[in-house]
Amino acid sequence: MQALLFDIDGVLFSDSGAISGAADTVRWVRREGIPHLFVSNTVSVSRAELLRRLQTLDPSVTGEQLLTPAMALRHWLADQPAMHLALFVPPTAQAELQDVASYREEECRGVVIGDLGPNWSYFHLNHAFRILMQRPGQMLLALGMTRYYDTDSGLHLDTGPFVKALEYASGQSAMVFGKPASSFFQRALAQLNTTAADTLMVGDDLMTDVMAAQNCGLQGALVRTGKYRPQDEQGSLKPHFVLDSIADLPAFWRKQHAA
Repeated sequence: MQALLFDIDGVLFSDSGAISGAADTVRWVRREGIPHLFVSNTVSVSRAELLRRLQTLDPSVTGEQLLTPAMALRHWLADQPAMHLALFVPPTAQAELQDVASYREEECRGVVIGDLGPNWSYFHLNHAFRILMQRPGQMLLALGMTRYYDTDSGLHLDTGPFVKALEYASGQSAMVFGKPASSFFQRALAQLNTTAADTLMVGDDLMTDVMAAQNCGLQGALVRTGKYRPQDEQGSLKPHFVLDSIADLPAFWRKQHAA
């Protein structure tokens, strides 16, 4: 292992603040000169706010070390003809994508689905469905396929279930711009200029973070924080490594390199 990808929520931060040892680990990675990138499916928090949070762990973190689904979508849109899309995303993501937003169904080329959280309703879901069905060639674009997220108040449905509902109803497959899409991991690897076999993904979501990375040839480490549940270690799908928390990464890394 020569490089690292870090999930943010549940790995470095909980709903109540930084996870114990996160700052020490991030600063250790920098001192060791290990290439690393922070990869998050979060769209309910702006890129600027994510960067501010990371800089509370280590002030030297820069925007070039952060990759989000909205950023990945912007990269893709740069190579496409000008298009208008209906945005079913929180205000933070709307601000990042406002130049492609359309509020006229007849000019929409498709829909972008993000985490609307408690603002999801039958009206919103049906509106997105109608746009997808109004003419052939409409695109279903998803800012990630995370199943659920964890807060101090408990588990909440994330973007994935709503995208799956639209896939089923419309008969279309979504183009995904966050985890677990292989294109998202490939973009992260290209940004780091590293290979999959040399890179470790550290996450708290067995499916979206760890297994998705392992399916792309990366190594995967599951942390027992965030949305982790004991049953994650009891099924047929196994992470390469399990850590109690991100605080254990430096000792784990040294042990792996000493072997």
